Amino acid sequence: MVIIAGTIRLLFFVIVPLILSVFLATRLTPSINSKSVQCTALSLALGSKVSYPGHGVYVSSLRSYFSAQEAQLSPSCVVSPTSNKDVATAVKALAVVNALSKSRCKFAIRGGGHTPWAGSANIDRGVTIDLRGMHHVSVNADQAIISVGSGAIWGDVYTYLDAMNLSVSGGRVSEVGVGGLTTGGGLSFFSPRYGFVCDNVVNYEIVLASGKIVNANEHENPDLWIALKGGNNNFGVITRFDLRTFPQGKFWGGVIYYPISTASEQIKAFSNFGSANGYDPYAALIQSFGFNSAQGFGIANSIEYTKPVVNPPAFEPFTSMQPQYASTMRISNLSDFTGEQSAFSPNGHRQFYVTTTFKNDAPFLQEVFNIFNASLQPIAGVAGLVYSLTFQPIPPAITNKSAPLGGNSLGLDPSDGALVLCLLSTSWSLPADDNRVTDAGKDLFAQIDVKSQAAGLFNRFKYLNYAASFQDPISGYGPTSKAKLQAASRKYDPQGIFQTSVPGGYKLFTD
Repeated sequence: MVIIAGTIRLLFFVIVPLILSVFLATRLTPSINSKSVQCTALSLALGSKVSYPGHGVYVSSLRSYFSAQEAQLSPSCVVSPTSNKDVATAVKALAVVNALSKSRCKFAIRGGGHTPWAGSANIDRGVTIDLRGMHHVSVNADQAIISVGSGAIWGDVYTYLDAMNLSVSGGRVSEVGVGGLTTGGGLSFFSPRYGFVCDNVVNYEIVLASGKIVNANEHENPDLWIALKGGNNNFGVITRFDLRTFPQGKFWGGVIYYPISTASEQIKAFSNFGSANGYDPYAALIQSFGFNSAQGFGIANSIEYTKPVVNPPAFEPFTSMQPQYASTMRISNLSDFTGEQSAFSPNGHRQFYVTTTFKNDAPFLQEVFNIFNASLQPIAGVAGLVYSLTFQPIPPAITNKSAPLGGNSLGLDPSDGALVLCLLSTSWSLPADDNRVTDAGKDLFAQIDVKSQAAGLFNRFKYLNYAASFQDPISGYGPTSKAKLQAASRKYDPQGIFQTSVPGGYKLFTD
């Protein structure tokens, strides 16, 4: 084994750089014509785990993205690792190319591929590291910790845990990736009981820019552990998440649909529900006001009560509200409920998200709805348009969980009081309408921020998993948190590989 390991090190650190240096000097590709130098290096190191345009694995990777904008990008090659060692090899190979070449090799990192904006987890003419082959799920001996590969989606996790009457604080949409959601903070149906998803990560296994595989937890690299709780893709390639589990059986939930005529009543009920006082920690609500070009306006309340209790008092204002178009309320398991959420947003459409946060205030929520309604009118004729405004409560019942669990990087505090997370999610059919739709959304949220500031209701937090490409959620964590993230970057990525060679995500040094 020692001889084999020595041979591999000789091949990778001596022979491969030598071949690449000759290639860079002569521009003669070693037996792999028409491929970029970085993909050549990766093919030499990883063989068939590197795929190229036209190859089945490459095509499947592109087709699996949530948004059409991401799927239309064309990387020079796709790396499909199946182990942490594969990831380390890929990162080292890219580092060799960067060291020998005058221009930096750009690469993207993808898990579930659900972030909608182009370039967030894919790349043109660079390398995409597609982690979906690393989707293993297992629990430890006492079933207190679940280990999840960074390429898994939440549906993988819940299918495994439901059978054991266990759960974890995780995503609410089954097709969303574990990696992106967790490194962006993450909201869960269980957040009022257990905090943000990232608060429940006890350990990250991560490949650093040097290619070294390390753990980050309360005792080992604790500053990196905190940085990864909201720090996005700025420190390395995470290969495994270890999260706390808890007992969880079936519970009550579903969606109730209403006509838009109930909007004012809905907003008042939402504001009362999300207040700081007396928040029921088993209750989770997502309230959406939506328009689509086929059916017009409507309202949907996604309601989850994480006990098998039908119609608890927290939700009576919504269940009693009339008229209702339809209801799917039932007792079921987490896999079923997150699958229902996933069905609302199928892959393959053009997508745009933008977000902001403000204090819970019923008159202001009504004003936001009115501005949203007005912003729709100029674009209502866009082909295939779905245009949805969503309110979600962030009460102190969520934000007060972080500190006892070691803290996170999100910059939120229970003293902020009852907050509302506001999201615009849109989809449409034609690239020709991209600017019309995104400009409408951008202008809408600029107005909301101006008005919330004027009303004394503004909060700087921009939820990273909902942020648009032009937003800066890292700065929204506040200067103290941002400074700690920058310090962690300098320590664990001193050459700035994940700042300059990974253009996707939200970078730490943007000023």
